[in-house]
Amino acid sequence: MKQIRNMSAMILSAGVLLSAMPILPVYAEEAAAPVEETVEMTATVKLNDTAATAEGKNVTINGTKITISASGAYEFSGKLSDGQIIVNVADTTADAGTVKLYFNGVNITGKTAAAVYVVNAKNTSINLMDGTENFLYDGETYTEDTNAVIYSKDDITIKSGGPEGTGKLRIEAAHQHGLHSNDDVKITGGDIKVKTDAADGIRGKKSVEIKGGKLDVNANGDGVKSTKGEVLISGGDTEIKAGNDAVQGETKVDISGGDLKANGDRGITNVAGGVNITGGTVFATATKDVLSDGQTEADLKDNSIKVAETSTQPVLLINTKEQLAKEQRIELKAAGADTAVFSKNPNKKFDYILISSPELKAGSKYDLYIGGYKTNPSEITVGAAITKVADVVSTVPAVVTDGDPLDVNCDDVVDVSDAVLLARFVAEDPDAVISAKGKERADTNGDGSVNGDDVIVILRRIAHLD
Repeated sequence: MKQIRNMSAMILSAGVLLSAMPILPVYAEEAAAPVEETVEMTATVKLNDTAATAEGKNVTINGTKITISASGAYEFSGKLSDGQIIVNVADTTADAGTVKLYFNGVNITGKTAAAVYVVNAKNTSINLMDGTENFLYDGETYTEDTNAVIYSKDDITIKSGGPEGTGKLRIEAAHQHGLHSNDDVKITGGDIKVKTDAADGIRGKKSVEIKGGKLDVNANGDGVKSTKGEVLISGGDTEIKAGNDAVQGETKVDISGGDLKANGDRGITNVAGGVNITGGTVFATATKDVLSDGQTEADLKDNSIKVAETSTQPVLLINTKEQLAKEQRIELKAAGADTAVFSKNPNKKFDYILISSPELKAGSKYDLYIGGYKTNPSEITVGAAITKVADVVSTVPAVVTDGDPLDVNCDDVVDVSDAVLLARFVAEDPDAVISAKGKERADTNGDGSVNGDDVIVILRRIAHLD
């Protein structure tokens, strides 16, 4: 009976949260089902851990190495504990078509070589089939010539492989880059996550272009980078956390659409000049360079974010008087208003902030908030092009505590994982282990008991309803 009451409380709590959220109108004419695209496969390849089988043509299998030798559509499913997909078209003049790799639940670890290696092809695309999750991993052994989980010597595109765009790709690299192309990289659809522990996330020698889809990059090195050319962002929802540059272009960085969150030790950089912003929602942060052993002041880099004068959308460039901690939400509200026209949460510490959005209107005044508090100065008048604000001081109260009282799992961040853990604990899930400190924090509303109402307190914090 107790468990039923606990579960009822959580359901009621979820209902309270949903009732607090805005209700959007639904129009029948907008609810048309997507049109299913029928693709005739040239071959179907099934992976079976230490072997593979194929039905169709243009596929050669040598142990756990599968080679595609001509353009066409190829469907892959299954797992390889140590294997590789190779694309090698002998004559791209005679066969200038696209090699289309359809991922239908793929899990490949390339322990000694790239999990996907494009040796030669006019174009190659990785198509993520609707409703599937696909995983690519690296190993400790690799060569400098093919030092990425996906390595392509020619153009490569990652895109949706179905009308719904629900296919997922997860690239995890412990030792090398996530995706590298010697030519162009394009992201046009799908749900893609790239995590690298030692190198860059996505690299295109000639260019990287993001046109659609959802992209999440967490890289120890650079996030999204063109080593010799340009980075173009015209659509999609992109979030980057990087140890170096979140976005770096050699000749150009041009942002004309989409939603970009780029947090790195250096935010967005264009080696040849400033970042050109003509559209989209853009949020970037960077930190000031600090002295290390053997360095002088002259060795320090200028990590401030530079914007090209050709930008046509209003841009705010802000630097703070002192370095601020991550997870302090940055908001802009029309002067005197309560509703934010811009709101983003940085996932790294920062000294520099770039904000650009179609919601910002030239000549209008906005109040700047960091961590829920107005800054000093707070009021900013946005110009038609680039507006610079220096020496901003955070007014978030300096409170000495032993951690956030809503941080139930004690990982120094309050997010949905705290709500999930507490909900499981309330439901008496035996696998929901909470530390002694977490149990002290579990009564989030301070009413003397732990139940679904405490879960809703965390959810409301996350949703910024309090």
